[in-house]
Amino acid sequence: MRSVIWWVVIWGIMLGCVQAAERPVRIDSQSPLSLDSLVSIGLRNNPQVRQSELALKLNRVGDLAAIGRFLPTISLGLDFSESQFENRTFRNPDGSVSSLPISFEEVVIVPDSNGQLQLDTITVTQNPTEGKSRSSSWNVNANLSLFEGGQRIFLYRIAQAQKKINTLSVEEAHKTLTRTIAQQVVGVLTLEKVVALNKRLRDQRQDAFDLAKARFEVGAVTELDVLQAEIELGTAENTIASSERELEKRREELNQTLGIALESRFPISEAGGLSPYQFELDNLVSQAWQNRTDLEIAVLQVKQARSNVGYSKGAYLPRVSIGASRSASEQSGADQAFTLDPRNRNTTYYASLSWNIFDGFAREYDVQSKRVDLQRAKESERDLRLSVERGVREAFRNLETVYDQMQITNRNRELANRTLELERERYRLGATSALSLRDAQVTYERAETDHLSKELEYQSSLIALELAVGKALR
Repeated sequence: MRSVIWWVVIWGIMLGCVQAAERPVRIDSQSPLSLDSLVSIGLRNNPQVRQSELALKLNRVGDLAAIGRFLPTISLGLDFSESQFENRTFRNPDGSVSSLPISFEEVVIVPDSNGQLQLDTITVTQNPTEGKSRSSSWNVNANLSLFEGGQRIFLYRIAQAQKKINTLSVEEAHKTLTRTIAQQVVGVLTLEKVVALNKRLRDQRQDAFDLAKARFEVGAVTELDVLQAEIELGTAENTIASSERELEKRREELNQTLGIALESRFPISEAGGLSPYQFELDNLVSQAWQNRTDLEIAVLQVKQARSNVGYSKGAYLPRVSIGASRSASEQSGADQAFTLDPRNRNTTYYASLSWNIFDGFAREYDVQSKRVDLQRAKESERDLRLSVERGVREAFRNLETVYDQMQITNRNRELANRTLELERERYRLGATSALSLRDAQVTYERAETDHLSKELEYQSSLIALELAVGKALR
């Protein structure tokens, strides 16, 4: 019983270790993490990126397989068998079948006691026949293809292109993850600013409510003004709760993208923005043609399609191969052991030439299909180049527009803040109404919200430009 308990405990510990190993990493930090730090965490833990990196494990094996087509094939075979036979029936001359054992009389000539020959009758019993035999054999075969119409060369080129495509696909996954993390970081930072703004607005509503109560006590305002101020204070509290829930949601989405525990919490450092006028449009287009991995993949796919055409044309040429085989075998009785050195030997050398002269136009169809695929690959590359250039130009113009708009919203925010301060002072002195103060508060809130929205749009536009160019610009 004690041993059973120990096994249960050990099994529980092992199961707990496995479950612990499967749990995502949790990150709790008091110091702010930069975007580069978060990208490094994501590249290590994001499941999609880790899946894409598995393709790299095929590169070395793919190289060996492509080279192996030029090498001979060698096979070795061993065979040990034992057969057992047993015959219990036989066929009579009249076609009937009899079962063994069977007895019958047979007349024979035998000498008598005087040495004289005489006829005699004896009884003969035929028993079932049975026996065993064993067989031992081995064979070695080697074959080398000398010429296959050049197809192996094209297959090697296709394998090399696929190796580069696998590597570029991983690089593309890294770039996509980097831009996704950057976009989500911008969203989290913007929502943090929104929460802070909502708290400032709540504090302003609280001050307005306290001031309204104080003025109501001296008869400067009506009870309606106090009630309205209290309603606006409650609305501000609800807005804070909603924005905090949205911020929590965005943080968990970022943690999921990073591949870490959703309950991880850490501050994020904010990087400085860039002016779009630091970039030159033509230079950005040139960089995109050099750095876009999807464009590099398209170029490699054209090379693969061209190699496929050459491979199909190789079907018109003959095949030449040589080979040799060596075998040995031996049959033995049941009382003999199997052997690895059979005595019957056979050696064969051969050379083979085959040429498919006509196959019902199947080769013509295959070659034409590969040519069509090549033209499609070329057109896809051409379309992608045009799309890349258009995407860079559009992203650059959007960034310019949003940057200019952000300068205006920043100025509007400063003016709205100054207007609100003046209205609050005038309201405190009794020189303006509560309605005018609320209008100033609404204007300030709208100006701050518009500016935060433009900041988010600017950062998103910058990320879109980086995606279009295929490299980081900050």
